[in-house]
Amino acid sequence: MQFPQKVTDKLKVLTARPGVYLMKDRDGNIIYVGKAKNLKNRVTSYFTGVKSHTAKVMAMVEKVADFDYICVNSEMEALILENVLIKEHSPKYNILLKDDKTYPYVALDLKEPYPRLKVIRQESREGMRLFGPYPQMGAAAEIVRTANDLFGLATCNRQFPRDFRTGRPCLRHHIGCCMGVCTGKVSQAQYQERLEEVMDFLKGDYRALTAQLQKKMEQAAEQLQFEKAAALRDRIRKLEKLGQSQIVTDREKLDRDVLDAVRMGDLLAVGVLVIRNGRLLMQDTKILQAGMEDDWVGPFLQGYYQKAEQLPKEILLPSLPEDDGLMAQYLSDLKGSAVQLRCPKRGKGTELLALCRKNAAEKLAERQAEGDRTRRIAILIAQTLGLENPPKRIEMYDISNFGSESMVGGMIVWEDGRFKRSAYRRFEIRDQLLQDDYAATRQMLERRLSHLEDEAFGGKPDLILMDGGLQHINAVQDLCGEIPLFGLVKDRRHRTRGLVSFEGELDLRSDPTLYAFFASLQEEVHRYAITYMKKKHTKKMVRSPLLDLPGMGEARLKKFKKAYPKGIGEESPEEIAKKAGIPHSLAEEIYHYYGGEEK
Repeated sequence: MQFPQKVTDKLKVLTARPGVYLMKDRDGNIIYVGKAKNLKNRVTSYFTGVKSHTAKVMAMVEKVADFDYICVNSEMEALILENVLIKEHSPKYNILLKDDKTYPYVALDLKEPYPRLKVIRQESREGMRLFGPYPQMGAAAEIVRTANDLFGLATCNRQFPRDFRTGRPCLRHHIGCCMGVCTGKVSQAQYQERLEEVMDFLKGDYRALTAQLQKKMEQAAEQLQFEKAAALRDRIRKLEKLGQSQIVTDREKLDRDVLDAVRMGDLLAVGVLVIRNGRLLMQDTKILQAGMEDDWVGPFLQGYYQKAEQLPKEILLPSLPEDDGLMAQYLSDLKGSAVQLRCPKRGKGTELLALCRKNAAEKLAERQAEGDRTRRIAILIAQTLGLENPPKRIEMYDISNFGSESMVGGMIVWEDGRFKRSAYRRFEIRDQLLQDDYAATRQMLERRLSHLEDEAFGGKPDLILMDGGLQHINAVQDLCGEIPLFGLVKDRRHRTRGLVSFEGELDLRSDPTLYAFFASLQEEVHRYAITYMKKKHTKKMVRSPLLDLPGMGEARLKKFKKAYPKGIGEESPEEIAKKAGIPHSLAEEIYHYYGGEEK
């Protein structure tokens, strides 16, 4: 089956991020909305192995003339956004989620003297404090259970204060999971103080709580309570999963647009996230010729918004235009009501700006790559690291050693989209007694960079990466000059975590494409360096002590071993020299080595 060229070109450079995809027909109508943990794998699956598709999928695929996508931060966000977009567009080939079913919320009934956590679906309940939404009932129930256990809220059916001291405290109180409100010893003020902590937790302050659980887990392990430690470990993992930001819906129900941009060469990609009634409905990207000035915000606002119905009540921007008061008045006059321009510095607003930038970067990379997947990766690297141009040649370095012996360095090269193994280089660290990773790294870079004009080394790299952190970078920064330099750091499990420079650390784990790329570089340089180290160490371990004899070399040792595979026995130096074909002086050294004495 032949597919439109536009679809084929997009598939070649499609991102591997989580997100939502929108299939469109020839008239631009949205006919299907789907979510994906990996957009590239999921969308590509529709256009490969078509013979195995169901009749319904085949019918949909045959009508696809184009597709669009919106990147998000997690699979959970994709699930929520999919629901929002299906309800908004009612695509022909979606049969699920068309009803008005809403996602669950965690609620506190503040009218009660001792409020309990509940899971509800209704968004409006008078007197309720709501948190969410959550993508599944199970996720909401889990967070309620976790909060109850961690903060000791009441979960029983007793009515307080009516049922104070009417029975024995339950098991949860005895095992430390409940404050014991039923004992009558917990005042409303004390309970309210605990509720404040719960509400901070439900608003997303997982970091402090995770640290608390981590401490408890370590204490349990020290006390050999391994089952308890394992349970806490599992709880931490669940909290980390539940703690993923949910920024694709907003209970404030605001109408707002979010604008941010990325620049590459002479192109500027401005992304627009359209949020109506608190729900992210669409993503738009305009790719323009970048002007000489850095302030793109004012001119773009004036050119983009032409009709009153386009304008929301609020526009989030990475920076305000110079004449922000005048611009806000111009847009307000166009809309016929107030339009606020805002530049958030923290919280959800900054997360929305980051998501907007991420989508703009993907669309710009797709445009510039022109169907070339390798070039797309290079463009994303340049955007992420702030490089002027996509790197064509990347060199990465690593030190490997066995104690103070066999210390070596390895250099690998990524050039024009592949590992260029013919350009790899190995460095034997010359001062073996130093046993200093940073000094060894500096020695390796000094030797490499002294050959920048040497064609045998491949010329000047566009980017240098070190397998290490800030101290490794600090050891060689003055040697690199204008060549961009970054370190690749690992987490506690020795897995790639992020890129580090003097400007800070960039976590790669939220970007599947770049994470996979840099992790492959780190694994390759480690493999190359450690292979060389093992080879040298093994060679030293099996080295014959006969090589230390004056006049003995590899060739003469080979002759001697061939003539005397089991030792010299009772033979004299004269017989050894004649039989092995070696000088008489060396034969005498061998004779003495094996314990022979002068006669």
